Amino acid sequence: MKFRIAIPSVSRSQTIVKKTLNYLSQTNIDFSKIDIFLSRQSEYDDYVQSLKDYPVNLIVSNTNHVNTQRNFIVRHYKENDLILGIDDDIQSVEMKVDDKQTVLLTDLVGFVEQAFELSLSNKFDMWGINPVHNPYFMKNNVSFDLKYIVACFYGWRNTYERKAFVSENPEYGKEDFERSIRYYIADKGVTRFNYVAPKTKYYSEDGGIQNYRTIEYEEIAVQWLLKEFPMFCKRKTKGSSKFPEVRLIDQRKKIT
Repeated sequence: MKFRIAIPSVSRSQTIVKKTLNYLSQTNIDFSKIDIFLSRQSEYDDYVQSLKDYPVNLIVSNTNHVNTQRNFIVRHYKENDLILGIDDDIQSVEMKVDDKQTVLLTDLVGFVEQAFELSLSNKFDMWGINPVHNPYFMKNNVSFDLKYIVACFYGWRNTYERKAFVSENPEYGKEDFERSIRYYIADKGVTRFNYVAPKTKYYSEDGGIQNYRTIEYEEIAVQWLLKEFPMFCKRKTKGSSKFPEVRLIDQRKKIT
């Protein structure tokens, strides 16, 4: 099964090497299948230098916001192409062993192919993994109901349907929550492998969307999601994050 790997990146020419590409070098991924999308032409030379040892493809999108950048990526590929999206700052992707241990996912090709086969066989165009790397809370199952598909590692069958694009005007944050809801509504499900999770530092890595992410910015995003998709999300009232959050829930089931 053929698939491409799309990695959006901004202001992380060193981070992407130390983290995401370092992890991928420990897997069986073919680096010639990796497309790195740069937000800024001005950073092109920096990335060329830092990536000189990797046979990856560099594409400049000239988009300064995560929403427009990810929409650019959708438009870049052909319809029905299979794409694995990865962020530029993940440390690794790991599988649950038991409630206390995880193991590095090295057969990444095998897992991605399995993920696409299972998801597409159920007519779901998007799949993802557990967003939190904590083996105690990771489950040894695959779910197909409304779940948050975190954007740092997820796969999709490319389509130009409305579900594939996140809002650009205004460019709200939490685009992966919006995408999760849109695919769920359109396909009546999303696939999530709850026994696999990324090791990454949400909200803390320099560069990327941290260039403009603030508590106020995230609050606007939360309010927009609650207004736009009132039956599919609620404000999250518990948690340790300083940023406002939502949780996904299909409230229509409680009404019928």
